[in-house]
Amino acid sequence: MQKSSTFSNLRRRLAPMIRPILEHFPPLRIMAVAILKIKQRGAMNRCGLEFELPSGDFGVTLEAESTGEYEPVTTHIMQSILKEGMTFVDIGAHVGLFTLPAAKWVGKNGRVVAFEPHPDNFEMLSRNAKTNGLQPELINAAVSNVAGSVQLHASAFNSGDHQIYHSASRKGIAVDCIKLDEFFSSEDRVDLIKMDVQGAESAAFHGMERLLRNNNSVKVIWELSPSQLKDAGDDAATLLSWLESLGFGFTIVDDVTGKVDPANAEEVLRRCPSDSYVNILSERNA
Repeated sequence: MQKSSTFSNLRRRLAPMIRPILEHFPPLRIMAVAILKIKQRGAMNRCGLEFELPSGDFGVTLEAESTGEYEPVTTHIMQSILKEGMTFVDIGAHVGLFTLPAAKWVGKNGRVVAFEPHPDNFEMLSRNAKTNGLQPELINAAVSNVAGSVQLHASAFNSGDHQIYHSASRKGIAVDCIKLDEFFSSEDRVDLIKMDVQGAESAAFHGMERLLRNNNSVKVIWELSPSQLKDAGDDAATLLSWLESLGFGFTIVDDVTGKVDPANAEEVLRRCPSDSYVNILSERNA
């Protein structure tokens, strides 16, 4: 845990500076990615499962192979919530680091639905599920407040940072997009949602409003990045206020410090300045 915390703290501090350099200087980016491809194994064992990871990756793979784990505090909380027979929804599933452990935890009587829009990530997610003998519902689509086709702007150095909303000069690929309120029926029960969609969180939340209202005990673990929300044309304070209007509170899940602290909206914003990010557990009071 100490190794993971040290790395995560360093990454959180340096990422806002390193990301634009890699984004805007292709020769440097190409060289850095090539070096990582040589050094990274592209594999890890997590929660008793075997995972293939993207190589040449400054995101998930760099953290996983540098520390031997990935978001351990968030993982522990998810495992404590999910029980046999529950339903888990993974929005921005990447290669399955949360999808597949959840499928194990909810068992054969449970349901896991995972959404991942990027075709390369989705193929790896599918292979990881097959390797581990698990059969979650895998959907090759983005999640937002619109349905149809959208442009996904792919990062050339971080396989977990593909974005529906992006202001820089990334190449876009057309991907399917769904609203959770159209995917799930009004009778479907959902117990836990994990969401990491690089700035599209507000749009995705608004596309699942009925689902949130109909499932009073649903919990949502989501990544808050004020700067990415701003890039998407949204606002962190407005989103937190909207969630409060639906009865949700906030617990800061800090994988850097290991702390899990209830907080009001003002404290969340203070603890997560504009260029930073943190995981939030949102649930209604009992």
